[in-house]
Amino acid sequence: MQEKATFRHEVSQLIKLAAPVSLAQLSLVGMSATDVLIAGKAGTLELAGMNLGVNTWNMIILFFMGVGFATQPLVAKQFGAKNIDGVKHQLNQSLWMCLALGLLATLLVWLVYWGLQFANFEKDMLSIAREFLLVISFCAVPMTLIPAVRGTLEGINLTRVVFLLSFVIFLVNIPLDYILVNGLYGFPRLGGVGCAWATAILMWLGFFALLLIAHFHPKTRQQNLLRSLNSPDFSSIKRTLVLGVPIGASIVIELSMFAGAGMLIALFGPIEAGAHAVAITVASLSFMIYMGISQGITIRASQFLGANMPLSAWYTIKVGLRFNLLLAVCICVIFIYCNEALIRLFSDDESVIPLAVTLLYFGAAFQIADCLQVTAVHGLRAYHDTASPPRYQLIAFWVFGLPIGIGLGFTEWFDGLEGAKGMWFAMVTSLTTVGLLLFWRLLSLSKQNLDLE
Repeated sequence: MQEKATFRHEVSQLIKLAAPVSLAQLSLVGMSATDVLIAGKAGTLELAGMNLGVNTWNMIILFFMGVGFATQPLVAKQFGAKNIDGVKHQLNQSLWMCLALGLLATLLVWLVYWGLQFANFEKDMLSIAREFLLVISFCAVPMTLIPAVRGTLEGINLTRVVFLLSFVIFLVNIPLDYILVNGLYGFPRLGGVGCAWATAILMWLGFFALLLIAHFHPKTRQQNLLRSLNSPDFSSIKRTLVLGVPIGASIVIELSMFAGAGMLIALFGPIEAGAHAVAITVASLSFMIYMGISQGITIRASQFLGANMPLSAWYTIKVGLRFNLLLAVCICVIFIYCNEALIRLFSDDESVIPLAVTLLYFGAAFQIADCLQVTAVHGLRAYHDTASPPRYQLIAFWVFGLPIGIGLGFTEWFDGLEGAKGMWFAMVTSLTTVGLLLFWRLLSLSKQNLDLE
């Protein structure tokens, strides 16, 4: 009975911390889902062009954002050790680091915008994608800075206010997308590119709102986190980069399988590209639930490790993993039995819907593996092991997954697995492989930490 009571207590504490993080993640993905929904209603060509631009943009910006994600476990560990000066110092140094990364990201997006003119995609779809990239490049700086401030707030348990801000941004994005895509109230009709303008505007507003929260919130006001900003401390920045660069690399390696698949699927034409865009949007919603819970695991386990309580940290990770797996089973069932209803929320194109429904069956197949790998990644992050995930993901996604996807998608190896379906089969294979490898690494590392206690 005591063990059950302890388990219930830990689940309630984890949900209390992680639920706002998960909802904040869903709000951010909801912005992408809104983009797909409104651009899809504007036409399959607009949707395909925007999706090509989004995939290219994500490959760049998520790496630089990933480096900033190191702020969260570093701050949480300082907070667990009750070192408020350490929290302030980490936030300040992360801001300097992320500002430089944001400027670098902007330049890189401009370079890709120029290079894409030589790509062999359908002309009109490519034109939309390039214009989308040019516009959204102007929010590279705030999007790279946001993880530093948001990670600090979450690391000191202010997850609810982060969710509320994310939810407000999500709500405002809906009418703003609709106005700019369709050209209402005197604005020009921008099509899919209107979604880029909406994102750029809201990311700048969101960043400044986070700064105000960090400065004026009742729980941070006396800590002066942003008053008299410390000058750059290159030793602290280097430490953050050492932890953060593998996180960014891990995100890019995983995303390369999904975004790379999206770009390759675009070669099959607008219908397959549109079906992929809709199906991956639905699947991404479930992933963000797992990621939100996993980020809660990182925060709580990091705080326990900062307080020198490794046994409690490992127990939090185990409870979080079990809870995430239960969610994955439920979502798998929903994807199987409600797939067409979910797809029709994002597209009414009868040429797109049948293929998108089929792809969502593959999405159901990788729920358990996806849940396992993202939980393991965030559990390892609490132990400051960010180097292992990119190594395993490199093997699973690039050595095995991408070649399998290309072989199936562009050949006739197996009937029924050609085109987009072949790419999605490869994603299932890759996620299963990396999930098992990362879980094994997490078990090994946790045992080492407990043996050292």
